[in-house]
Amino acid sequence: MKRVKRKEPNLSLSLVDAVMTRMKTHNNYISLLRPYPFLFLLHIILIIFIQTHGYAQAPTVRFVNMNGEIMAEVESVLHEDTVFLPVETVKDVFDSEMTYNYHLPRSQLIIKTKGKELRLRMGNDTVNIVSDKKKISLNVPPRVIDGQPMLPIHFFQDILPHLDDIVVLYNPNLQRVRLIPKNAWEGNTDDAVNSLIVIIDPGHGGDEDIGCKSQNGLVEKEIVLAVAKKIQTLSKQQGYIIHLTREQDINKTRTQRVQFTNRKQGQLFLSLHCNASFAENHKGMRIYINNPNGELRSKAGITKVIGQKGINILNQANYLKQSRDYATILQTELNFFTEDEVKLKEYPIIALSDVYMPAVLLELGYLSNIDDATKLSNPDYISELAKTILRSIKLYATSVESNLNAVNE
Repeated sequence: MKRVKRKEPNLSLSLVDAVMTRMKTHNNYISLLRPYPFLFLLHIILIIFIQTHGYAQAPTVRFVNMNGEIMAEVESVLHEDTVFLPVETVKDVFDSEMTYNYHLPRSQLIIKTKGKELRLRMGNDTVNIVSDKKKISLNVPPRVIDGQPMLPIHFFQDILPHLDDIVVLYNPNLQRVRLIPKNAWEGNTDDAVNSLIVIIDPGHGGDEDIGCKSQNGLVEKEIVLAVAKKIQTLSKQQGYIIHLTREQDINKTRTQRVQFTNRKQGQLFLSLHCNASFAENHKGMRIYINNPNGELRSKAGITKVIGQKGINILNQANYLKQSRDYATILQTELNFFTEDEVKLKEYPIIALSDVYMPAVLLELGYLSNIDDATKLSNPDYISELAKTILRSIKLYATSVESNLNAVNE
């Protein structure tokens, strides 16, 4: 191995060359950059990055409201794996009358919003809500970046709910923040969720009905069962129960599933499936509700559905509005969870036609698509997907309670 001698900086070089030489001597190697303009450009970029003390431009953070509508898109800064946002963001997404003052010598930031005063020090993880005599600790403290006070993104999730009746959700994978009114999230009591009987139907099952299959060996019947059981487990942790039409890898006929569902006298039915296509670029989740007057996927489909099950469809169609309500909530939650737009369609669907309650069919992704199949093979993704679906059920239950209260008033 050839040993490279340490070389002292050449003071006659330009500033960039001097810094580069200093970097080279510090790391005991000699760089032959001058014949390679591309590498030289990379080193210049590296110098600029170093001079910014480890701060880098992060993806834009999107703030959305309860319905998924964009409130603001804010440029952020990434430092030590934490996203930081300008203080003005509080004004843009939370309180248009918010004011703040930053005292540079004391590194103190004072924020006045919603009739309350907050005091923070740069580099200190304590947020002092003076008016409430309350102190809250952040995981990451606020910092001064480029001479301006900046707030860690978790400030919005951890602090804003103490200032107003809201719930703040954060999706770190997509850098999205969502503000939901607390009454829409919790309702008046937990009775709304606890009284809602939900039946989830993991499609397919058994040796003869595996559903579709991906190139890497994922099988539809196993994926939908894994998601359904995860939702059920999480629901028990939150104090309410969800029934599954099958809890094992067994085959059940459509009649058996329908009989089980209607016997439970539920208020919501969710059928889980996966999709597949000869076009590998088809990807993403899809939501379907049963509408006998909806767009037809094929002429054969409408003959089969209406010809054999016309009376049943008419009965199930009585729940069309409630099905739309839940499907819209589910669509909003899934669009917050995933980067690919989740589409909602209305078709005559025989799988839902005999169910006498609000009913939705959710296809979790295309097993024929590599990206979708990769996601669905990840247990962490399955867990987050289950949490998202469960959140949609909770929001739907709260909305049902609110509508009933409005009628009774």
